[in-house]
Amino acid sequence: MPNSSPMTFRRAPVLAVLPALLALVLGLAATAALFLWTRSQEQELEHVFFERRANFRIMTVRQGLEELVETLNDINRAVSTFQPVSAAQFHAFVQPFAKGEPYPSAIALCRVVTQAQRSDYEARMQQSIPGFSITELLDGSMHPAPVRDAYIAVEYLEPGAIEGVAAVGFDTLSVPSLKQAMERSAVTGATSAATLFRYPDLPNVRPRFVLVKPVYRPGADIATGEARKDAVIAYTTIGMPAEKTIAGILDASGMLRMPGVWISVHMGEEGADRLAYADPVEAQSGRGAGWPWPARNEMRMQSQQFEVAGLNWRVEVRGQALGAGPARQTGSLLVALFGAIISMMAAFYLWAMASRNWRVRQLVSERTAALHAANDRLNADIAARERVEGVLRRTDRTLKNAQRIAHVGSWEIDLDSGAHHWSDECFRIFGLPASADGVPSLAALPPATRAMWDAIRDRLLSDGVDSGEQRIVRPDGSVRHLMLHAELAGDAAQGRTAAGSVLDISEFKRVETELRQSQASLRELGGHQERIKENERKRIAREIHDELGGLLTGIKAYVSVASSRVGSDAAAAPLLAEAMAQTDTALDTVRRVIADLRPSVLDQLGVWEAIEWLASQLEAQTGVACHCTIAPDLPPPGPDGSAMLFRIAQEALTNIARHANATSVEISARREDDDLLLEVTDDGVGIAFEKLSEHSTWGLRGMRERAHYLGGSLHVGNAPAGGTLVSLRLPLLVKLAEETR
Repeated sequence: MPNSSPMTFRRAPVLAVLPALLALVLGLAATAALFLWTRSQEQELEHVFFERRANFRIMTVRQGLEELVETLNDINRAVSTFQPVSAAQFHAFVQPFAKGEPYPSAIALCRVVTQAQRSDYEARMQQSIPGFSITELLDGSMHPAPVRDAYIAVEYLEPGAIEGVAAVGFDTLSVPSLKQAMERSAVTGATSAATLFRYPDLPNVRPRFVLVKPVYRPGADIATGEARKDAVIAYTTIGMPAEKTIAGILDASGMLRMPGVWISVHMGEEGADRLAYADPVEAQSGRGAGWPWPARNEMRMQSQQFEVAGLNWRVEVRGQALGAGPARQTGSLLVALFGAIISMMAAFYLWAMASRNWRVRQLVSERTAALHAANDRLNADIAARERVEGVLRRTDRTLKNAQRIAHVGSWEIDLDSGAHHWSDECFRIFGLPASADGVPSLAALPPATRAMWDAIRDRLLSDGVDSGEQRIVRPDGSVRHLMLHAELAGDAAQGRTAAGSVLDISEFKRVETELRQSQASLRELGGHQERIKENERKRIAREIHDELGGLLTGIKAYVSVASSRVGSDAAAAPLLAEAMAQTDTALDTVRRVIADLRPSVLDQLGVWEAIEWLASQLEAQTGVACHCTIAPDLPPPGPDGSAMLFRIAQEALTNIARHANATSVEISARREDDDLLLEVTDDGVGIAFEKLSEHSTWGLRGMRERAHYLGGSLHVGNAPAGGTLVSLRLPLLVKLAEETR
């Protein structure tokens, strides 16, 4: 091998050096081109990695917001199904959702109340919530809301307050953004979000984000926007601090604190007051000189807009490029260095071989480390995705448990193909084994049950909505009672589908049947006791009349004979005269007792003459003018009907004598179609509303029970012209025509 030392090389002729110089120049040119290409590939790879990370975070925020919308939809369906809803039912509905994270801090049912209804509504609510009133926030404290045409008051609230503001009774129409969201939601029927708002008099309360959805009147027509707006009776809402909500969504996916990545979320129109969330470092630093981000040429930004609950959302993700900075651009620098070495190897072959091997090993080591780092980042993204999938699985499990506990199933039907998809609870309700894909075997259902599904599909195709109670037979022969509700969930372009819910109310029906049977038995027992009491009164009155009346008459006769024989001069004459007067008083008392127990006019002349006799008695005893108008075509009632009809009229006139302070009474009895209508009207002071519902008012309760036993109804209220109106309506062909059993 020729000597290749530097001294020998320097001594080489110029022609021998020119090829080495040419190889060096060509190698450096090729190296420069390869360096530029490698640099562009690195930058492209950096952009792809950042775009994936940013899109994943944007998708997480959007999915979290849509989950909140679905949560409100679930609560709204439960409230609409069980309307009207008690406080205990509302607490049971929302409890599974209020405990989760990042779920809301306040779930409410807001009732639509007109100005005319306000007083009655506040009085009714004060029975369970003392001091309840419709309020709004003024000067940092709650005050009664001013007079408006309508209010939307918070009726139930879980957990009961909004960051120190007593929100039960709060009029949501006092917040403009809430009012706009509710009006939009009422017309569309969909969940709507209120734009970001603050309580102006509470600077320490963070900006809030509220979702609302209307609750329609059961059975109302909601085919058009105007019809839906008129059918709204309440709203279900979910409220929460906007910053806490977004932070909770990111934290649940493990992406709240990501080094080198900053995220901000805007809702509604552009503007600083629409900033729902900003990374804490970003919010504190701003965009001034203290901005902690890298230089502009090292930054990446990904922005995406989407719509959730009727509002536009914009999520911006900014971050440092994964390979930004000269210290991280090792690939292109190594390529340049490697090309220079290769170029120099043409002139310095012996030294370049050793240098080349060392550089290759170093390059492999660095590239391997870069691949390990990329693999670690990929594993982190996979782990974050698995956490999100875990949250989805837990949510699905929670929904299934809630449906199982409440005996509420959900289902969907493809109206074009007739394909069904059921939840697990729906399978249990219809007595079928659950399938892995949620598709039931309708052939296993009895023909009557299959016909019910066909009828539901036909009604959905014609009307777009179906709701009602159904009776089904399960494959094992057992009978269940269900409450079904269904609505269209798609259009012709997307494929017409219907979604609905089914509630097993068999236990409620059983209890209802038992209660009705018990009420019927108690009413029959009460009627039987009333007959026994009337018969006993008749017997006692007859015995008093026959025995005591006859005895007193005989005594009077003996006293009269004795008085005539003694004469006026005898000393016993005054005593006999006093005995005669007391005998007359006793006879009057006996007649009055007999009349109170069982007036003879009721058995001898009938109930209508007995009622006229009652009126004459009231007029004679109290001086109140009584006028009776009895229609001549009324059929004669049976003994049971006569006695109970007489007692109802007697109780009504007794109440007038005791409490009404009336000057005149009108009694009318007439026939309306197949009913008998008896009305007793006075011009007295009337009756207080609370007296009508008091359980201690036994006279009114006795009147109602007698009316129910006869198959009729009794209404007691204030007359249109003042005073009290007692209206009794009885079917002529049911009880009044019965003979004595």
